[in-house]
Amino acid sequence: MPSDASAPLARPSGRVRSIFRHLPLPGEREGGLLATLVALSLLIAFGSHGAFFTPVNMDNLLVSAAITAIPAIGMTVVILTGGIDVSIGSMLGLVAAIGGLAFEAHWSLAAVVPIFCLAGAGLGLFNAALIIPGRVPPVIATLGTLSIFRMLVFLVTGSNWITEIPPSLTTIFIVTRIGPLPMASIIALLMLALAAFILARFRMGRHVYAIGNNEEAARLAGIRVRRIKLYAYVLLGLLTGIAALMTLGQSPMVQTSTGEGFELKVIAAVVLGGTELSGGRGTILGTLLGTLIVELVGDGVVLLHIQPFWSGVLLGAIILFSVGAAWRPARSV
Repeated sequence: MPSDASAPLARPSGRVRSIFRHLPLPGEREGGLLATLVALSLLIAFGSHGAFFTPVNMDNLLVSAAITAIPAIGMTVVILTGGIDVSIGSMLGLVAAIGGLAFEAHWSLAAVVPIFCLAGAGLGLFNAALIIPGRVPPVIATLGTLSIFRMLVFLVTGSNWITEIPPSLTTIFIVTRIGPLPMASIIALLMLALAAFILARFRMGRHVYAIGNNEEAARLAGIRVRRIKLYAYVLLGLLTGIAALMTLGQSPMVQTSTGEGFELKVIAAVVLGGTELSGGRGTILGTLLGTLIVELVGDGVVLLHIQPFWSGVLLGAIILFSVGAAWRPARSV
């Protein structure tokens, strides 16, 4: 690895220096994912008799991938630190319900957009408060909040649909294009590029990897572990709020089931992209390719007229295969 991987530390010991050895660069896994993506695309295109490459299907695929990829950035950072958040499907539904009520009250789009962001960040902060100072294991804490947030969706909506969503959301995220790509995809690509740059080039990004590789060694090295974990969960909540806003642009209604199963798609995209659930290894490029493959699987199920429940089966199989393929014995420092 490049010798500057340990640059944030002044005269580190050999023990501390070892936590920076595993900063990942694009490599064989990303190449394999790209080959899989191309092969799947050709297979679905052949099986769907040309329906795959129609403009409508391409737009749907790209927008869906953008909605998944944005919170997948935050999930990648959280998992890199050794955590996880399985509540983001319910979180997305709750943020969409809160924002939907603001739209029903005829608030302007400029006033409602911050509500989506702040509500998402606040729910991420709530999860962080349970996990970090509360010392509740992340999967247990977020399983609890998954149920809490979903129940709050019922309370906020009164079990009714919210349909007064302004068409300007669809115009902004779906109809507006830059070149061949809808605006939602452009926003997602810019966020992915920024996240990849920060993780690779900024001290905080290197600290994220260090915490995942060995949290105690990172703490001894002077890294503010609790603060960075807090930032990671709040970032995930914020990005989930943005995804909720885009979701209403794609499907302008809020139901009590909005966001159900979304956490499965995001986690599948991240682990398929090569981010290890134990933390410390993963790339944003891998997450992008994993997202495209996950969305391609869902799109293929529809185009090839396969029973819809197979989509969930395939996503579960992807997670199991990815975790099993990437498993290795615990690292020692």
